[in-house]
Amino acid sequence: MKRLIIYCCFILSVAASSAYAQQNSTSGYITINGTADNKYNGQTIIIYNNALNLTDSSKIANGKFSFKLPFKEPTRYFFYSKYEAKQKGGYAPYGILIAQPGTIGFNAQAADMAASTVTGAPDNAIYAGYSKAEAKADEQMEQELAKKYGKDFSKHFDPKDSLYKEVSAYYEKLAAPVRTAQMQKTFELIKQNQNSFAAIYLLQTKANELSADSLELFYNQLGSKYKKSNAAKYILNTISAARATAIGQEAPEFAQADTAGKLVKLSDFRGKYVLLDFWASWCGPCRQENPNVVKAFERFHDKGFTILGVSLDRATDKDKWLAAIHHDGLNWTQVSDLQFWKNAVAVQYGVNYIPQNFLIGPDGKIIAKGLQGEVLTKKLEELLSGK
Repeated sequence: MKRLIIYCCFILSVAASSAYAQQNSTSGYITINGTADNKYNGQTIIIYNNALNLTDSSKIANGKFSFKLPFKEPTRYFFYSKYEAKQKGGYAPYGILIAQPGTIGFNAQAADMAASTVTGAPDNAIYAGYSKAEAKADEQMEQELAKKYGKDFSKHFDPKDSLYKEVSAYYEKLAAPVRTAQMQKTFELIKQNQNSFAAIYLLQTKANELSADSLELFYNQLGSKYKKSNAAKYILNTISAARATAIGQEAPEFAQADTAGKLVKLSDFRGKYVLLDFWASWCGPCRQENPNVVKAFERFHDKGFTILGVSLDRATDKDKWLAAIHHDGLNWTQVSDLQFWKNAVAVQYGVNYIPQNFLIGPDGKIIAKGLQGEVLTKKLEELLSGK
C-alpha cells in the first residue's frame, strides 16, 4: 500500500552512472509535446530525473507546452504542475517511462497530474497498465481498512497508537495475498515483454521485495536489449549485495571518514555487537526512528553493544548532517562520504531505502537486519540479557 504507509525514504532510480550514458547513448532527442486546458496558461510544468541530474520547466501558453531533451538512456522522467502543488500544498509526481528517442504526446491535467494521459511511449503504456492494476489493489485494501477502522484508519499506523499492532496485523493479512498476486503478474509481464524496457524497469522497482534467488530468476527471463542499462546494473547490484549481506555472512569490510575526516573501518569494532545504521538528516522516518536507536544504545552500550552510523547526506548538506547528529543525540561513531544515494557503503550493502540497518555479531557475521523499534530492543535483550 505505497500511498498509504511510508515506512522509509526510498529511491527507485539507480544512482546515475555516466558510463552507460557515454557508451550506450542513442543519438537523438526526446521531444515532449504537451497540451493543457487554456485556463492554465501561464502556469509551469516541471520535468525532473534525479539519476540524470535533470530539472527543467516549461510554461503553458495557448494550451501548449514542450520539452526537448537529448536522449541519454532509457529511464523514467517525472513531472509535476506548480499550480497543483500550490493548490494542494504538495504533489505526487507523474512519471513517463521513455525507452528511446522520439516524440511523445502529453495531455497534462494541471490541477490533477495523476489524470494525465500519454501517447507515443509504448513502454510507458505497458508499465502504466501494471501500475493501474496495482493501485486498484491498494485502493481495495484501503477500503477494507476503512470499513473496519474508519476513514481515518491511517492514524493507527503510528507505533505510539493503541491500535497500532492490531491494525498492522490486519493490514499484513490483507496485503499478503495481494503481494503474491502482484509478483505473479510481474513474472508474467516480464515473460511477455522480455525485450521491453518496461519489464526491466518494473523488476527494478520490485528488487527489494524479492530474495536474491527469485530476483535472479526474474532477471534471467529478460532479453538482452536493456541489460546494459542502469536499471539492469541496479538489479545485479541488488542481487550481489543481498548475497553478500545475507544473515550468517561476514559483514563486508569498508572504510569511510567520520565527522572529523578520520578513516573508520568496520573491523575496528570487531569483538562487539554493532548496529550498522543507514540514515540521513533529510529522511523523516529516520529521524523518527532515531529516539528508539538512542534508547537501545543507552541501555545496551555497557554490555558490549555499539552503533556505527552511515549517513546518506549530500556534500552540500554536511552542516545539516552534523546538526542532526547533535540534535538527535547520536553519541556514537558516524561516517559518510556525503554522496547521497551513491554512498559507497550503501551501494556495497545494497541499501536502497532508509532507515535500514544490519546487526553484526562480535565475530563480524551478520545476525539480523531491518530491526526497528521494539524489534531492535527485543533482539538485543535476547543477545545481551545475560551480560
